[in-house]
Amino acid sequence: MSDTLVEQVAPGERSAAAPFVACFLAWLFPGLGHVYLGKKVRAAVFFAVVLIMFTLGVASDGAASLIEERQPLTFLATFDNLATGPIDLASRYLTYGRIVYVLPGEEGDPRRTELMERLRTKVRSVTYEYGSTFLLTAGLMNILLILDAFDIATGRKG
Repeated sequence: MSDTLVEQVAPGERSAAAPFVACFLAWLFPGLGHVYLGKKVRAAVFFAVVLIMFTLGVASDGAASLIEERQPLTFLATFDNLATGPIDLASRYLTYGRIVYVLPGEEGDPRRTELMERLRTKVRSVTYEYGSTFLLTAGLMNILLILDAFDIATGRKG
């Protein structure tokens, strides 16, 4: 049985699917872009991989990254967390008690103090590093899935 609903697209041929729609759907919900492209089995496997990584990250006390202007790599880590799509909101809420992406800049700001205290609580966990790594891995995996959906929709990959 074929992995597609309509037709197999040979590498080099252009699919009828809109590449950016497939990418948006892949970001919105892991595997959804592949469902849109008719790759249901691939979508199910990819969904499971991203969801398992994300769940392990949250269960292991991983923390969603926050942008801190004085630390440039936090921009990349936060972007990576955002790559999991709307499910990133769950990890942010579980980590900080609210949806937040940027650490307030002033040292005396009570919001900063509260966020840092919540983060310190996570960091004290024995599994914090593993959990945060699983969350980052889920984001990186979903970036690859978005690119895979783009390649399939443009005909670069069958």
